Amino acid sequence: MTAVPLRKRVRVKTLLLVLLCGWLFAVHLGLLLQYGLDGQSASMGDALLARNAETASANAVTSVVVSYRGFDTLGEVTVLFLAATGIGLFFGRRDRRDSEVPETAGSPPNEMMVTGVRLLFPVLILLGVYVVVHGHLSPGGGFQGGVIIATAFFLRLLADPDFRLSHTRVGLLESLSGSGFVIMGLLGLSLAGTATFLGNFLPHPVADMGRLLSAGVIPIIYCLVGVKVGAEVAAIFGDMLERGGEHEAAQVKDKPEAE
Repeated sequence: MTAVPLRKRVRVKTLLLVLLCGWLFAVHLGLLLQYGLDGQSASMGDALLARNAETASANAVTSVVVSYRGFDTLGEVTVLFLAATGIGLFFGRRDRRDSEVPETAGSPPNEMMVTGVRLLFPVLILLGVYVVVHGHLSPGGGFQGGVIIATAFFLRLLADPDFRLSHTRVGLLESLSGSGFVIMGLLGLSLAGTATFLGNFLPHPVADMGRLLSAGVIPIIYCLVGVKVGAEVAAIFGDMLERGGEHEAAQVKDKPEAE
């Protein structure tokens, strides 16, 4: 038996916090289990599916994400922008030691990997563009296609030592796409025909549903979201790789030479 008193072995605040979290979990679990037992849980989904024809979008999920809850989508894109900004500020710090580090360090990359990534790069870009452009017709959209495009740049940065990501161009693309998203939303809000944020103010006849040029403003919004997501995620990858390369180069520089 230990001689330490029980009140010192068990922290009261920690115990109370665990009990509180357990009680909250039990309450929320009870609410989730009871929700929908009366048969009303699918009413919202049925209502949105019934109204999907008014957007002329073949993908009902796109109608919800970009049209019915478009303001929430703006919030999600804003959160991603803040995350990219925070990572850029964190990895953008430079000290005197980093400024004296050479740009390259370590062994050269494998030639087969470099050639393979260079061949795969345009294919991934094309796939990402396809997913973005067809977001209102099939599963996918701006977020998924933007991540695919950013992944193409990420692989190129990893494998190709001659490839550099221009932060100026990436920032310009991100700013233009974000501004375009807000402008499209404000246009829908200001026009008398829609009077809602991200309102579908362009012609979108139901007869054109399933065609590439359909759904009015929804494909344009998804293209803007795809560019914004791709630029921000690619910037995050670029900041991480640049900081990691500088750290590795610093280790190589400080390593004592073998006598």
